[in-house]
Amino acid sequence: MRIGLIPAIIFGSVWLTGAGVWLFSGMSEGVRGGLEVLVRGLVAVGGTMGVGVLLGAVTGGALALSPEWLAARAPLRGLLAGAVASVVFLGETVVVGIASDGGYGPMLLALLATPVAGVAAAAHSGDVLGRTHYHPWLWGEGRSG
Repeated sequence: MRIGLIPAIIFGSVWLTGAGVWLFSGMSEGVRGGLEVLVRGLVAVGGTMGVGVLLGAVTGGALALSPEWLAARAPLRGLLAGAVASVVFLGETVVVGIASDGGYGPMLLALLATPVAGVAAAAHSGDVLGRTHYHPWLWGEGRSG
């Protein structure tokens, strides 16, 4: 959930602002256009949260099922986590494509963000696997570092 929260907040803010502009702009399609933008925003936020949850679950599962010789070595563990997260994050391009009605710009930006998700997963792979506790935001409130 924490992985998908950051892009979901960004997309939600952008689309909520767009819906507000459409609703209060006084254009002839004001309410209908505003509701359409709001629905697209809900698709973007819900889809982004779904991709984030799936990304966390699949990356964590891949790391948990990896052999000990791979999980014990930080570079190999990072490569596995980065590759899995990058592949799963490609689903965000689909979500953005649906939410933006096939807009090339937003889809290209989502596609270009794929390596960022992979690098973040690689950097946090030790915490995801439970081997390290360097990133306290990944751990719940009740968990001590």
